[in-house]
Amino acid sequence: MATTHKIRLGLLDLIIKEQIMEPKTKVRWVDEKRVYVETPQGDDFIVGFPDESLYRCQKQASWFQVDKFVASLFDKYYEGDASVIMGEINRQMLINHVGSIFSYYSFDKESVSKERVRIGQRIRELREAKGMDAKHLAFYADIDAANLCRIESGKYSVGLDILTKIGYALGMEIDFVEPKHQ
Repeated sequence: MATTHKIRLGLLDLIIKEQIMEPKTKVRWVDEKRVYVETPQGDDFIVGFPDESLYRCQKQASWFQVDKFVASLFDKYYEGDASVIMGEINRQMLINHVGSIFSYYSFDKESVSKERVRIGQRIRELREAKGMDAKHLAFYADIDAANLCRIESGKYSVGLDILTKIGYALGMEIDFVEPKHQ
């Protein structure tokens, strides 16, 4: 019982210190098992926990701020090397009896950008194969022609709703397919 009290006070002290200096890393809950982490270095991660217990604890006990604790650990230990998440950050969570990290996913911004360009080029190819100019496709998809131009050039991140409208206007439907291995 006394050990639990000391652990809680230790975690609470760390959170209180971090509240004085707001963490630079931004952390928000995605769902009951995962948090989205945005680091000051510009790296983004989804960090997963084994179950919903950390989420439930944070909701039930105002002093138990897992998101702030994770943010403070990223501020302290993350310097651009993703292996530190399963290494030192996970170790600190275990040492402080907060829990453990089950998994993490890193968003490779360069790959995301390349994929945006690839999809834009594919939209242009389909449009040209159907003999449509951009203004007509934009009209049929009920989107702004300037936005369609930015989408086709890979300079605009398109949401699923707009992508579905474009697909419908091209007589296509959106689906997940196996990637080509080059």
